[in-house]
Amino acid sequence: MSKAWMMAVAAALAAASAPVAGAEFNPLGDGSDYNNGDLLRDETTGCENCQQTPYEWDEPPFELDWQLGLRGAVTQSDTGTKVEFLALPQATLTHNTMRGGYSVGASAELSYDLDGNARVDALTLEGSADYNFDAVTSAGLKGSFTISQDDPDDPDYASNVATAPLVLDGQVEATGKRDLGVLEAELRANAGRTVHGETTYDDASTSSNDFQNVTVAGVGGRFGYKLTPVVTAFVDSGANYEAYDEASPSLLVKLDNVTYEARAGLNARLLTVLELEGSLGLGYRDFGDGSLNDFTAVLYDAKAIVRPDETLSLTGTFSTSLESPGTTSGATVKLTYAATGEAAYQVNPWLRLRGSAGWSEAHYQGIATDEYKWTVGAGADYLLNEHMDATADYTFSRSTTTPDPPEDEQRVMLGLNIHR
Repeated sequence: MSKAWMMAVAAALAAASAPVAGAEFNPLGDGSDYNNGDLLRDETTGCENCQQTPYEWDEPPFELDWQLGLRGAVTQSDTGTKVEFLALPQATLTHNTMRGGYSVGASAELSYDLDGNARVDALTLEGSADYNFDAVTSAGLKGSFTISQDDPDDPDYASNVATAPLVLDGQVEATGKRDLGVLEAELRANAGRTVHGETTYDDASTSSNDFQNVTVAGVGGRFGYKLTPVVTAFVDSGANYEAYDEASPSLLVKLDNVTYEARAGLNARLLTVLELEGSLGLGYRDFGDGSLNDFTAVLYDAKAIVRPDETLSLTGTFSTSLESPGTTSGATVKLTYAATGEAAYQVNPWLRLRGSAGWSEAHYQGIATDEYKWTVGAGADYLLNEHMDATADYTFSRSTTTPDPPEDEQRVMLGLNIHR
Protein backbone atom coordinates (compact mmCIF):
# COMPACT_ATOMS: atom_id res chain seq x y z
CA MET A 1 0.00 0.00 0.00
CA SER A 2 2.79 2.41 0.94
CA LYS A 3 4.66 1.51 -2.26
CA ALA A 4 1.67 2.41 -4.44
CA TRP A 5 1.27 5.68 -2.52
CA MET A 6 4.91 6.61 -3.16
CA MET A 7 4.56 5.91 -6.91
CA ALA A 8 1.50 8.17 -7.09
CA VAL A 9 3.34 11.00 -5.33
CA ALA A 10 6.32 10.65 -7.70
CA ALA A 11 4.05 10.81 -10.76
CA ALA A 12 2.39 13.96 -9.43
CA LEU A 13 5.73 15.65 -8.83
CA ALA A 14 6.89 14.78 -12.37
CA ALA A 15 3.75 16.26 -13.88
CA ALA A 16 4.13 19.43 -11.84
CA SER A 17 7.73 19.91 -12.92
CA ALA A 18 6.96 19.56 -16.66
CA PRO A 19 5.90 23.21 -17.18
CA VAL A 20 9.05 24.35 -15.42
CA ALA A 21 11.21 22.28 -17.75
CA GLY A 22 9.23 23.56 -20.74
CA ALA A 23 9.75 27.15 -19.65
CA GLU A 24 13.47 26.64 -19.36
CA PHE A 25 13.55 25.45 -22.98
CA ASN A 26 12.83 28.99 -24.29
CA PRO A 27 14.61 31.73 -22.33
CA LEU A 28 12.52 34.40 -24.12
CA GLY A 29 9.33 33.22 -22.40
CA ASP A 30 6.49 30.85 -23.07
CA GLY A 31 4.30 33.46 -24.81
CA SER A 32 1.87 33.93 -21.93
CA ASP A 33 0.75 37.35 -20.74
CA TYR A 34 2.98 37.23 -17.65
CA ASN A 35 6.06 35.58 -19.24
CA ASN A 36 6.68 37.46 -22.52
CA GLY A 37 8.99 40.47 -22.45
CA ASP A 38 7.85 41.59 -25.90
CA LEU A 39 4.42 42.54 -24.53
CA LEU A 40 6.08 45.23 -22.38
CA ARG A 41 8.24 46.49 -25.24
CA ASP A 42 7.91 49.77 -27.16
CA GLU A 43 6.30 48.80 -30.50
CA THR A 44 8.60 51.14 -32.45
CA THR A 45 11.76 49.27 -31.41
CA GLY A 46 10.92 45.85 -32.84
CA CYS A 47 10.88 42.60 -30.91
CA GLU A 48 13.32 39.97 -29.75
CA ASN A 49 11.02 36.99 -30.20
CA CYS A 50 8.99 38.02 -33.25
CA GLN A 51 6.16 35.85 -34.46
CA GLN A 52 7.02 33.79 -37.53
CA THR A 53 4.84 31.93 -39.98
CA PRO A 54 5.19 28.19 -39.28
CA TYR A 55 7.27 26.39 -41.86
CA GLU A 56 5.14 23.96 -43.83
CA TRP A 57 7.19 20.80 -44.20
CA ASP A 58 4.76 19.25 -46.68
CA GLU A 59 4.92 22.13 -49.18
CA PRO A 60 6.69 21.63 -52.55
CA PRO A 61 10.39 22.61 -52.55
CA PHE A 62 9.85 25.45 -55.05
CA GLU A 63 7.09 27.91 -55.75
CA LEU A 64 6.66 28.63 -59.46
CA ASP A 65 5.53 32.05 -60.64
CA TRP A 66 5.26 32.83 -64.35
CA GLN A 67 3.91 35.52 -66.64
CA LEU A 68 3.58 36.07 -70.38
CA GLY A 69 3.19 39.59 -71.72
CA LEU A 70 1.93 40.16 -75.27
CA ARG A 71 2.17 43.67 -76.70
CA GLY A 72 1.44 45.58 -79.87
CA ALA A 73 3.19 48.94 -80.23
CA VAL A 74 3.17 51.86 -82.66
CA THR A 75 6.18 54.20 -82.47
CA GLN A 76 6.30 57.54 -84.28
CA SER A 77 9.59 59.45 -84.47
CA ASP A 78 11.43 61.85 -86.74
CA THR A 79 12.55 58.87 -88.87
CA GLY A 80 9.02 57.55 -89.48
CA THR A 81 6.40 55.21 -88.03
CA LYS A 82 7.15 51.69 -86.80
CA VAL A 83 4.71 48.93 -85.87
CA GLU A 84 5.98 45.98 -83.84
CA PHE A 85 4.78 43.10 -81.72
CA LEU A 86 6.47 41.95 -78.53
CA ALA A 87 6.45 38.83 -76.37
CA LEU A 88 7.67 39.17 -72.77
CA PRO A 89 7.85 35.78 -71.02
CA GLN A 90 9.26 35.39 -67.53
CA ALA A 91 9.36 32.70 -64.83
CA THR A 92 10.67 32.51 -61.26
CA LEU A 93 11.33 29.61 -58.89
CA THR A 94 11.42 30.52 -55.19
CA HIS A 95 12.30 28.44 -52.13
CA ASN A 96 11.82 29.81 -48.62
CA THR A 97 13.49 28.44 -45.53
CA MET A 98 13.18 29.22 -41.83
CA ARG A 99 16.25 31.49 -42.07
CA GLY A 100 15.88 32.99 -45.53
CA GLY A 101 15.41 31.72 -49.05
CA TYR A 102 16.65 31.73 -52.60
CA SER A 103 15.21 32.17 -56.08
CA VAL A 104 16.14 31.85 -59.75
CA GLY A 105 14.40 33.54 -62.63
CA ALA A 106 14.54 33.90 -66.39
CA SER A 107 12.98 36.47 -68.71
CA ALA A 108 13.10 37.45 -72.36
CA GLU A 109 12.05 40.25 -74.68
CA LEU A 110 11.25 39.21 -78.25
CA SER A 111 10.12 41.61 -80.98
CA TYR A 112 8.88 41.47 -84.58
CA ASP A 113 8.07 44.47 -86.79
CA LEU A 114 5.96 44.73 -89.93
CA ASP A 115 9.09 45.06 -92.08
CA GLY A 116 9.81 41.40 -91.29
CA ASN A 117 12.61 41.99 -88.79
CA ALA A 118 12.62 39.61 -85.82
CA ARG A 119 14.98 40.25 -82.94
CA VAL A 120 15.77 38.90 -79.50
CA ASP A 121 16.05 42.17 -77.60
CA ALA A 122 17.12 40.62 -74.29
CA LEU A 123 17.57 37.32 -72.47
CA THR A 124 18.13 37.50 -68.71
CA LEU A 125 18.94 34.92 -66.05
CA GLU A 126 18.85 36.06 -62.41
CA GLY A 127 19.39 34.49 -59.03
CA SER A 128 19.38 35.62 -55.42
CA ALA A 129 19.75 34.18 -51.93
CA ASP A 130 19.48 35.58 -48.42
CA TYR A 131 20.26 34.13 -45.01
CA ASN A 132 19.47 35.42 -41.52
CA PHE A 133 22.14 34.41 -39.02
CA ASP A 134 20.04 35.82 -36.18
CA ALA A 135 17.48 38.56 -35.57
CA VAL A 136 19.98 41.36 -36.31
CA THR A 137 22.48 39.86 -38.80
CA SER A 138 21.81 38.87 -42.41
CA ALA A 139 23.66 38.24 -45.67
CA GLY A 140 22.57 38.32 -49.29
CA LEU A 141 23.89 37.29 -52.68
CA LYS A 142 22.48 38.10 -56.11
CA GLY A 143 23.67 37.76 -59.66
CA SER A 144 22.48 38.27 -63.22
CA PHE A 145 23.53 37.43 -66.76
CA THR A 146 22.01 39.30 -69.70
CA ILE A 147 22.34 39.04 -73.47
CA SER A 148 20.86 42.11 -75.17
CA GLN A 149 20.75 43.87 -78.52
CA ASP A 150 19.36 47.36 -79.10
CA ASP A 151 17.11 48.43 -81.93
CA PRO A 152 19.37 50.04 -84.59
CA ASP A 153 16.64 52.65 -85.16
CA ASP A 154 17.08 54.03 -81.63
CA PRO A 155 18.21 57.69 -81.46
CA ASP A 156 21.51 56.61 -79.86
CA TYR A 157 22.67 55.05 -83.15
CA ALA A 158 23.67 56.61 -86.46
CA SER A 159 21.22 56.39 -89.36
CA ASN A 160 23.49 54.01 -91.31
CA VAL A 161 23.62 51.33 -88.59
CA ALA A 162 21.98 48.10 -89.79
CA THR A 163 22.59 45.91 -86.71
CA ALA A 164 23.40 47.08 -83.20
CA PRO A 165 26.11 45.21 -81.28
CA LEU A 166 25.29 42.18 -79.16
CA VAL A 167 26.06 42.89 -75.48
CA LEU A 168 26.85 40.24 -72.86
CA ASP A 169 26.73 41.41 -69.25
CA GLY A 170 27.28 39.48 -66.03
CA GLN A 171 27.09 40.95 -62.53
CA VAL A 172 27.29 39.58 -58.99
CA GLU A 173 26.86 41.38 -55.65
CA ALA A 174 27.18 40.26 -52.03
CA THR A 175 25.89 42.17 -49.00
CA GLY A 176 26.03 41.83 -45.24
CA LYS A 177 23.83 43.75 -42.77
CA ARG A 178 23.76 44.11 -39.01
CA ASP A 179 21.34 46.13 -36.89
CA LEU A 180 22.71 47.07 -33.47
CA GLY A 181 19.77 49.10 -32.27
CA VAL A 182 20.76 52.74 -32.73
CA LEU A 183 23.58 51.67 -35.06
CA GLU A 184 23.17 49.86 -38.37
CA ALA A 185 25.83 48.73 -40.82
CA GLU A 186 25.85 47.34 -44.35
CA LEU A 187 28.86 46.08 -46.31
CA ARG A 188 28.78 45.25 -50.02
CA ALA A 189 31.06 43.90 -52.74
CA ASN A 190 30.45 43.49 -56.46
CA ALA A 191 32.14 42.22 -59.61
CA GLY A 192 31.12 42.13 -63.26
CA ARG A 193 32.09 41.77 -66.88
CA THR A 194 30.60 43.41 -70.01
CA VAL A 195 31.47 42.42 -73.60
CA HIS A 196 30.30 44.22 -76.77
CA GLY A 197 30.05 42.64 -80.22
CA GLU A 198 30.55 44.31 -83.59
CA THR A 199 28.37 47.00 -85.15
CA THR A 200 27.15 46.28 -88.69
CA TYR A 201 26.37 49.08 -91.17
CA ASP A 202 24.12 49.31 -94.23
CA ASP A 203 27.04 48.65 -96.61
CA ALA A 204 27.83 45.37 -94.74
CA SER A 205 30.96 46.83 -93.15
CA THR A 206 31.61 46.35 -89.44
CA SER A 207 33.36 48.14 -86.62
CA SER A 208 34.80 46.69 -83.43
CA ASN A 209 33.58 47.69 -79.98
CA ASP A 210 36.28 45.88 -78.01
CA PHE A 211 37.36 49.19 -76.47
CA GLN A 212 34.09 49.12 -74.49
CA ASN A 213 34.71 45.66 -73.02
CA VAL A 214 35.27 46.16 -69.31
CA THR A 215 35.81 44.21 -66.09
CA VAL A 216 34.62 45.85 -62.87
CA ALA A 217 35.05 45.19 -59.15
CA GLY A 218 33.98 47.28 -56.20
CA VAL A 219 33.48 47.46 -52.44
CA GLY A 220 31.44 49.80 -50.28
CA GLY A 221 29.53 50.29 -47.08
CA ARG A 222 26.75 52.25 -45.44
CA PHE A 223 26.66 53.08 -41.74
CA GLY A 224 23.71 54.68 -40.00
CA TYR A 225 22.95 56.16 -36.58
CA LYS A 226 19.35 56.49 -35.41
CA LEU A 227 18.83 60.02 -34.13
CA THR A 228 15.21 59.17 -33.34
CA PRO A 229 13.04 56.10 -34.02
CA VAL A 230 12.12 57.80 -37.33
CA VAL A 231 15.26 59.71 -38.45
CA THR A 232 18.62 58.09 -39.26
CA ALA A 233 21.86 59.85 -40.17
CA PHE A 234 24.11 57.86 -42.50
CA VAL A 235 27.36 57.87 -44.45
CA ASP A 236 27.83 55.82 -47.61
CA SER A 237 31.14 55.30 -49.39
CA GLY A 238 32.60 53.00 -52.00
CA ALA A 239 35.34 52.38 -54.54
CA ASN A 240 34.88 50.86 -57.99
CA TYR A 241 37.63 49.66 -60.34
CA GLU A 242 37.24 49.43 -64.14
CA ALA A 243 39.72 47.66 -66.45
CA TYR A 244 39.21 47.94 -70.23
CA ASP A 245 40.36 45.43 -72.83
CA GLU A 246 41.62 47.96 -75.36
CA ALA A 247 42.53 51.62 -75.70
CA SER A 248 39.97 54.23 -76.68
CA PRO A 249 40.18 54.74 -80.49
CA SER A 250 39.96 58.52 -80.08
CA LEU A 251 42.25 58.99 -77.04
CA LEU A 252 44.65 56.11 -77.89
CA VAL A 253 44.92 55.11 -74.20
CA LYS A 254 42.93 52.81 -71.95
CA LEU A 255 40.33 54.41 -69.69
CA ASP A 256 41.21 52.18 -66.70
CA ASN A 257 40.21 53.97 -63.51
CA VAL A 258 39.22 53.79 -59.87
CA THR A 259 36.15 55.81 -58.89
CA TYR A 260 35.70 56.84 -55.25
CA GLU A 261 32.36 58.08 -53.95
CA ALA A 262 31.33 59.26 -50.47
CA ARG A 263 27.97 60.61 -49.32
CA ALA A 264 26.42 61.77 -46.05
CA GLY A 265 22.74 62.34 -45.46
CA LEU A 266 19.53 61.78 -43.54
CA ASN A 267 16.80 59.18 -43.92
CA ALA A 268 13.33 59.55 -42.39
CA ARG A 269 10.91 56.63 -42.40
CA LEU A 270 7.42 56.59 -40.90
CA LEU A 271 6.22 52.98 -41.06
CA THR A 272 5.20 52.28 -44.69
CA VAL A 273 3.47 55.64 -45.19
CA LEU A 274 6.42 57.95 -45.82
CA GLU A 275 10.14 57.70 -46.56
CA LEU A 276 12.40 60.67 -47.28
CA GLU A 277 16.14 60.59 -47.96
CA GLY A 278 18.68 63.17 -49.03
CA SER A 279 22.45 63.15 -49.27
CA LEU A 280 25.38 65.25 -50.42
CA GLY A 281 28.73 63.83 -51.42
CA LEU A 282 31.82 63.89 -53.57
CA GLY A 283 32.92 61.67 -56.43
CA TYR A 284 36.47 61.33 -57.74
CA ARG A 285 37.63 59.33 -60.78
CA ASP A 286 41.35 58.52 -60.81
CA PHE A 287 42.62 57.38 -64.23
CA GLY A 288 45.47 54.91 -64.46
CA ASP A 289 47.02 56.66 -67.47
CA GLY A 290 48.84 59.85 -66.51
CA SER A 291 47.90 61.61 -69.75
CA LEU A 292 44.23 61.74 -68.71
CA ASN A 293 42.93 64.38 -66.34
CA ASP A 294 41.27 63.06 -63.19
CA PHE A 295 37.70 64.19 -62.59
CA THR A 296 35.87 65.42 -59.47
CA ALA A 297 32.15 66.10 -59.07
CA VAL A 298 29.68 66.96 -56.32
CA LEU A 299 27.06 64.23 -55.86
CA TYR A 300 23.43 65.11 -55.08
CA ASP A 301 20.93 62.36 -54.30
CA ALA A 302 17.37 62.38 -52.96
CA LYS A 303 14.40 60.04 -52.67
CA ALA A 304 10.77 60.40 -51.58
CA ILE A 305 8.19 57.61 -51.25
CA VAL A 306 4.63 58.38 -50.15
CA ARG A 307 1.97 55.71 -49.57
CA PRO A 308 -0.90 57.38 -47.66
CA ASP A 309 -3.06 54.27 -48.08
CA GLU A 310 -3.09 50.98 -49.96
CA THR A 311 -4.53 52.58 -53.12
CA LEU A 312 -2.01 55.38 -53.79
CA SER A 313 1.77 55.29 -54.26
CA LEU A 314 4.03 58.24 -55.16
CA THR A 315 7.78 57.94 -55.77
CA GLY A 316 10.37 60.55 -56.71
CA THR A 317 14.15 60.28 -57.08
CA PHE A 318 17.12 62.47 -57.98
CA SER A 319 20.57 61.00 -58.60
CA THR A 320 24.08 61.95 -59.69
CA SER A 321 26.40 59.40 -61.29
CA LEU A 322 29.85 59.15 -62.84
CA GLU A 323 29.74 56.86 -65.88
CA SER A 324 31.89 55.71 -68.77
CA PRO A 325 31.53 57.74 -72.00
CA GLY A 326 30.62 54.76 -74.20
CA THR A 327 31.14 55.42 -77.90
CA THR A 328 31.30 59.22 -77.55
CA SER A 329 34.57 60.18 -79.22
CA GLY A 330 37.14 62.14 -77.21
CA ALA A 331 35.33 61.95 -73.85
CA THR A 332 36.74 60.44 -70.66
CA VAL A 333 33.83 60.68 -68.19
CA LYS A 334 30.06 61.10 -68.40
CA LEU A 335 28.48 63.05 -65.52
CA THR A 336 24.72 62.43 -65.38
CA TYR A 337 22.00 64.12 -63.33
CA ALA A 338 18.64 62.34 -63.44
CA ALA A 339 15.21 62.80 -61.87
CA THR A 340 12.25 60.43 -62.03
CA GLY A 341 8.69 60.47 -60.75
CA GLU A 342 6.10 57.70 -60.62
CA ALA A 343 2.50 57.56 -59.45
CA ALA A 344 0.08 54.64 -59.18
CA TYR A 345 -3.56 54.68 -58.09
CA GLN A 346 -5.77 51.65 -57.53
CA VAL A 347 -9.20 52.96 -58.55
CA ASN A 348 -10.98 49.70 -57.67
CA PRO A 349 -10.11 46.00 -57.56
CA TRP A 350 -10.12 45.87 -61.37
CA LEU A 351 -8.53 49.16 -62.51
CA ARG A 352 -5.07 50.60 -61.78
CA LEU A 353 -3.81 53.90 -63.22
CA ARG A 354 -0.13 54.77 -63.66
CA GLY A 355 1.89 57.86 -64.53
CA SER A 356 5.59 58.64 -64.88
CA ALA A 357 7.97 61.44 -65.78
CA GLY A 358 11.72 61.63 -66.18
CA TRP A 359 14.51 64.06 -66.93
CA SER A 360 18.24 63.62 -67.35
CA GLU A 361 21.18 65.83 -68.22
CA ALA A 362 24.60 64.44 -69.14
CA HIS A 363 27.89 66.31 -69.56
CA TYR A 364 31.01 64.81 -71.09
CA GLN A 365 34.47 65.58 -69.74
CA GLY A 366 36.93 66.52 -72.48
CA ILE A 367 34.48 67.57 -75.21
CA ALA A 368 31.77 70.23 -75.59
CA THR A 369 28.85 67.80 -75.89
CA ASP A 370 25.79 67.64 -73.65
CA GLU A 371 22.74 65.36 -73.67
CA TYR A 372 19.24 66.21 -72.46
CA LYS A 373 16.29 63.82 -72.23
CA TRP A 374 12.67 64.27 -71.10
CA THR A 375 9.97 61.60 -70.86
CA VAL A 376 6.34 61.53 -69.73
CA GLY A 377 4.04 58.56 -69.72
CA ALA A 378 0.63 57.30 -68.65
CA GLY A 379 -0.83 53.84 -68.43
CA ALA A 380 -3.61 51.66 -67.09
CA ASP A 381 -4.06 48.02 -66.09
CA TYR A 382 -7.48 46.35 -66.10
CA LEU A 383 -8.07 42.96 -64.50
CA LEU A 384 -10.04 40.74 -66.89
CA ASN A 385 -10.04 37.60 -64.75
CA GLU A 386 -7.92 35.76 -62.22
CA HIS A 387 -5.15 34.99 -64.71
CA MET A 388 -5.33 37.82 -67.27
CA ASP A 389 -5.27 41.60 -67.35
CA ALA A 390 -5.20 44.18 -70.12
CA THR A 391 -2.63 46.97 -70.21
CA ALA A 392 -2.29 50.24 -72.13
CA ASP A 393 0.61 52.71 -72.19
CA TYR A 394 1.49 56.01 -73.84
CA THR A 395 5.00 57.53 -73.75
CA PHE A 396 6.42 60.76 -75.13
CA SER A 397 10.16 61.41 -75.10
CA ARG A 398 12.46 64.14 -76.36
CA SER A 399 16.24 63.86 -76.59
CA THR A 400 18.80 66.48 -77.55
CA THR A 401 22.53 66.08 -78.14
CA THR A 402 24.23 69.40 -78.70
CA PRO A 403 24.60 70.90 -81.22
CA ASP A 404 22.04 68.69 -83.06
CA PRO A 405 18.31 69.57 -83.03
CA PRO A 406 15.99 67.69 -80.64
CA GLU A 407 14.41 64.37 -81.60
CA ASP A 408 10.87 63.49 -80.49
CA GLU A 409 9.28 60.07 -80.14
CA GLN A 410 5.76 58.93 -79.27
CA ARG A 411 4.76 55.36 -78.48
CA VAL A 412 1.39 53.73 -77.91
CA MET A 413 1.37 50.16 -76.61
CA LEU A 414 -1.56 47.81 -75.93
CA GLY A 415 -1.43 44.26 -74.68
CA LEU A 416 -2.28 41.45 -72.32
CA ASN A 417 -0.58 39.93 -69.29
CA ILE A 418 -1.27 36.23 -68.76
CA HIS A 419 -0.06 35.06 -65.38
CA ARG A 420 -0.37 32.30 -62.86
